[in-house]
Amino acid sequence: MSLSLKKRKFWRLAIGVILLGLISLFVYKTADESEWFWVPFLTPAPAEIELPVVSAKKERGAISLMFGGDVMLSRTVNAKMAAYNNYLWPFQKIASTSAAADITVINLESPFLKNADYRVPTGSFSFKADPKALAGLSLAGVDVVALANNHMLNAGRKGLSDTMTLLKEAGILTAGAGLNEAEARQAAIVDKDGWKIAFLSYAYPQDNSVATIDRPGIAALDKKNLKTDIDAVRAEVDLVIVLMHAGTEYVSRPGEQQKTFARTAIEAGADAVIGHHPHWPQSWEIYQGKPIIYSLGNFVFDQMWSQETSRGLLARLVFQPDYSGQAELMPIEIKDYGQAQLWPDDKDEKIFWESFKLEAPIDLSWPASAGN
Repeated sequence: MSLSLKKRKFWRLAIGVILLGLISLFVYKTADESEWFWVPFLTPAPAEIELPVVSAKKERGAISLMFGGDVMLSRTVNAKMAAYNNYLWPFQKIASTSAAADITVINLESPFLKNADYRVPTGSFSFKADPKALAGLSLAGVDVVALANNHMLNAGRKGLSDTMTLLKEAGILTAGAGLNEAEARQAAIVDKDGWKIAFLSYAYPQDNSVATIDRPGIAALDKKNLKTDIDAVRAEVDLVIVLMHAGTEYVSRPGEQQKTFARTAIEAGADAVIGHHPHWPQSWEIYQGKPIIYSLGNFVFDQMWSQETSRGLLARLVFQPDYSGQAELMPIEIKDYGQAQLWPDDKDEKIFWESFKLEAPIDLSWPASAGN
């Protein structure tokens, strides 16, 4: 092959490479920015990548908790329900208020008992409630029931077992009693609207009604156990609420046992303490930036022998997403041996507070905290 022929082949090849480069450059300059590095004929076009759609997380709103005091559905309250053939009766005039909260909590003073004679004479302090009365709790919007109190073993082991079974069937959680100590001290945990809230319940008796490793009963007012129980749930929940059944009956000021236990609960990490048992409303405080209400008094009871025992409080606590909050104390009165209603609009509320020698609350708010 002559030298001139070799040169011609060389230049043909060089011209072809130059043309291919020019075509590639044209595509490079005119392609979409995402395709600038795609050179046709040399590399395959990149596959389209679908990025996952990330939806905005819904911001958690405020949550409202409603607390009622002592609820006793036996004795004369039961007699009234039976006579009226109406087991919603105790709550019919207040259910629209109690059920309006996101979570409603009461202290149940009377165990439910299946297949029993529910007549309890006046003056008796051994209570047993007809399961038909569960309808009233549902009407009132009750979500959690505190069982740690001095009457929960009135109907023995069967009464406690029936009570827990019936409440569970009604969709109501329990705290403060169980078939052994571990069950009695276990928190009732509610998941609601982005909040996770634990309720712990304790009572003052130090007798054979207190649960042990192999004996049914209630959770006792024990500070060491209290700290252990709060520690067990604190990391898992947003709020810890302690329900305390303690104090001297028929007085409006808390005793040292109540104050020490409630303040210990706050120091251990509780976000609020709500008390009952004295059958009268008692004072309150904001302690270390957290609310303590020492007693709500009666909610549904047949103690019509004094104006103080036929009055009580509902407490509405609202927690904001930053854990700041506000409490509202709503006076109630009990009519006809067991029907609760809000304090009448045409009756001066000052009468209520003066009957207990308490100042009407002006500001029951607490600041934001780090939360959980």
